[in-house]
Amino acid sequence: MSLKQQIAVEPLCPGHFCSVKHPTRLGAFSKYVFGGNTIAVAVNAAYQTVNDTYHLYSLCGHFIRPATTDRKLFCYVESIRDSKSFQTRQIRVSQVTDDGSTKLCLIALADFHIEEPYSAVTYSIPPETECAPTTLREDTSNNFNLYRDIQRFVDMRPIHDNDTSKKTLKQNTRLNSPPPSSSTITKEMFRVPEPLDNEAQQISALAFYADKGLAYIPAIHDGYNLWHASACATLEFSLRIFVHGLNLGNWHMAEQKTLAAGNARAFSEGRIWTEDGQLVASMTQQTILRPGTKLRARL
Repeated sequence: MSLKQQIAVEPLCPGHFCSVKHPTRLGAFSKYVFGGNTIAVAVNAAYQTVNDTYHLYSLCGHFIRPATTDRKLFCYVESIRDSKSFQTRQIRVSQVTDDGSTKLCLIALADFHIEEPYSAVTYSIPPETECAPTTLREDTSNNFNLYRDIQRFVDMRPIHDNDTSKKTLKQNTRLNSPPPSSSTITKEMFRVPEPLDNEAQQISALAFYADKGLAYIPAIHDGYNLWHASACATLEFSLRIFVHGLNLGNWHMAEQKTLAAGNARAFSEGRIWTEDGQLVASMTQQTILRPGTKLRARL
């Protein structure tokens, strides 16, 4: 099965859509649907309701309940705003339970913007990683199984660059201040090996990938064993897209790092660039990370 099929939707009636395929898991650690699959289907459904001169630049949402892989996703897209410059959509993604009731899984707000004729300023922060072809190789780490169920959809190559991903962070010297976040950056090159036909598919595929692993890196970067956690899942997310006209058939670079954690939650960010170093998108998330009996908070 291709990624294009995995994130496809079909119309049911005005504003209502259904995923063509059952959603997939992320990998060995997760028994529920990969959140990126749910987000991608929501994005694709929203695109079906807007004019093709508008481009998604912001998607903010909350996961309400986990979805299961044994049934399709249903999307209800409501028009919130239709102006000369912006179109805004609210997307509710749900599944039908065995008793016929509807279970809400995700609610999100998507905003689309026209191509403006001029920009007052134009710039892009570069990645912290310099990637050479010799730094790419197949993932043989212990984390491989975490993402095994999406390997068939996206070609992902971790970047190994002799620990240049670790930066020296300044310690906060204020009394009773928390320790600094981990300096580790997870980075890789990725591409979608199959042709994608239009912007809706390109951005839906971007959303699919951008969710990968952000819930896991607070534990991984701090040396915790995810299998000892009693809960690890995304609560809310914000995907911000800075360019359109993407071609995910080309290699892109991704970097992920965690920025803050406490009260069994963590906040992390992933950034995506083109091979030329143009920042394409940012995905930020707050996740729940509850310790199990073998996992205690560390300071």
